Amino acid sequence: MNTDISSTEFKLCKGDTKPFLSVDQQLDLLKSRGLIVRDDENAKDILRRTNYYRLSGYSLTLRENDMFHDGVSFDDLYEIYRFDDGFRRIILTYSSNVEVAFRSFVAYNHARNYGPLGYMDADNFENSNYHKTFIAKITEEVSRSDDIFVYHHRKDLNCVFPIWAVIECSSFGDLSKLYKNLKAEDRTFISKNEYGVSREYIENWLQAIVSARNIAAHAGRFYNRRFKSVRVKLPKKLKRVIWSDSAFAIVYAIHRLQPTEALAKALRKDLSDLISKYPIADKAQLGICDDWEDLLISNTTKYQLGTRNKKTDPRSKGF
Repeated sequence: MNTDISSTEFKLCKGDTKPFLSVDQQLDLLKSRGLIVRDDENAKDILRRTNYYRLSGYSLTLRENDMFHDGVSFDDLYEIYRFDDGFRRIILTYSSNVEVAFRSFVAYNHARNYGPLGYMDADNFENSNYHKTFIAKITEEVSRSDDIFVYHHRKDLNCVFPIWAVIECSSFGDLSKLYKNLKAEDRTFISKNEYGVSREYIENWLQAIVSARNIAAHAGRFYNRRFKSVRVKLPKKLKRVIWSDSAFAIVYAIHRLQPTEALAKALRKDLSDLISKYPIADKAQLGICDDWEDLLISNTTKYQLGTRNKKTDPRSKGF
């Protein structure tokens, strides 16, 4: 029997489903399954604003055959939910650092090699069809932007947008695709000079981070979840200690792409504080091992520490 649903066509269907339950009935159901509820009104308030189905996803590790383990309370369940909420905030905050820095690296390198408007020429990219799609998408983004710099370029500069301006209108997802369509030598230069790894890692990490950022932006669950659609590419030495489809693998990629050690250190502190604040949450459900912090520190690079080789860095010559 084929259990791979990813290969089958999806459509919403009508049919039998579970009946609607009021908030009072939802709470009664949880109690009937052994969940300890110390404050009914608080629990009902949380169910009203959180959604029973959403909250129940965090109970999967706390029950078996629909019955909660002995001693598990509604407070425990909600603490795990809040832990995951804190984790989402870390993903959002530090993926933003990656996006801003990477946007700058791409714009700088491309302008240096092909000029301020070189991004408009398909010959400066690997695939002309992908370039056409990018131009259409960025044109759409610029046209609906109300940012003051867009107004300035449209009103005062005849709609001429150099790459360092137009790239500010690109989404993180489009930025990731733009990098993947750069010429191989441009991708290699950015990956090696800015991050000290091959371009294959950067392409994969960006894709994984974009996916994770979208999940976090829509308040999706990371706890007790495996990310099969985009597995994080890991160095061989880490494959035995980090699951490539875990939330921690995404943290590894985000940490690895922080543009400075100060930001990487801040990420580690925020994650450490979060784990300490919610001891009821099992960090292993995110794929986090006990020596996770040492693991991240040992994979901090000289590029994050600010010891880039200035002899090969074109930025040392000015822009």
